[in-house]
Amino acid sequence: MKTVFSGIQPTGKVHLGNFLGAIKNWVYLSNEENKNFFCVVDLHSITTHPDPKELKSNIEQTLKLLIAADINLDNSIIYAQSSVPQHAYLSWILSSFCQVGELQRMTQYKEKADSLGSHAGIFTYPVLMASDILIHKANEVPVGDDQTQHLELTRNIAERFNNKYGEVFPLPEKSSGKSGARLMSLKHPDSKMSKSSDDINGTIYFDDDKDTIMKKFKSSVTDSDDTIQYNLSEKKGISNLIDIYASINGMSHKEVEKTFTDSRYGEFKMAVGECVAEYLNPINLKFTELEKENISEVVEINLQEAQASAELTIQEVNNILGL
Repeated sequence: MKTVFSGIQPTGKVHLGNFLGAIKNWVYLSNEENKNFFCVVDLHSITTHPDPKELKSNIEQTLKLLIAADINLDNSIIYAQSSVPQHAYLSWILSSFCQVGELQRMTQYKEKADSLGSHAGIFTYPVLMASDILIHKANEVPVGDDQTQHLELTRNIAERFNNKYGEVFPLPEKSSGKSGARLMSLKHPDSKMSKSSDDINGTIYFDDDKDTIMKKFKSSVTDSDDTIQYNLSEKKGISNLIDIYASINGMSHKEVEKTFTDSRYGEFKMAVGECVAEYLNPINLKFTELEKENISEVVEINLQEAQASAELTIQEVNNILGL
């Protein structure tokens, strides 16, 4: 049985990009013969210095949304990273198996340092990510292309530890299935769909009602060609809409193009809006129901399993290191 790890940051309200980029795939993985650990990686969020009240609310909201999305909890564990202190403990140990030069070469470090400042949390972020994966001895990680470099670093760290102390950690691979869609802003198709309040009209949030969703798609930015064709270099806006429609309906880009051969942009925008509203509605309804319920028992059971798994790894590592 494979062990899968994946995480989501609670840095803002969950949006369509989070669902189609990660959560939709998690639901699929949860119904396969895997042992899944799906983590709200709140320690990573500290690097942005979030408002404490907002962070606490976002953590709780994200946990409820993962349950509302119908992740199969029979073989999946959902938990918050900060509730399992073994993540941070292992991260310190693994930092001794990572080179400074490797961290300096991380593309995301260079990007984030420009906007968030070059504090140590940004610099050592990939080591904590490696710990997240290795604490449960995951051998598969569903990551997008923007995280491939971090996964390679995780493999390097694990391999160095193994070379020194024996085969303790598996060398995790990128999941063999389809990676999630990387959705762009409806208003700024050069930028990723964001949780930021600066891009409200370019982002579809999980709790947007149908009217709001339709308005956002109706005003989405496209080119003047009016031909529904996937072309990321010249038709970024319409390509983004094709990505959304294809991801929700399990279609290829070519199949979407064929389906809408005789359609204009306006008609296609409305079709995408309709399918998005239909996709999000049951999730939103279940989330609303969960808001009225106490899910602490479900959260606690999952947390205990995550802690037990992590502690087994820490005990093994401590014994090997003489701690």
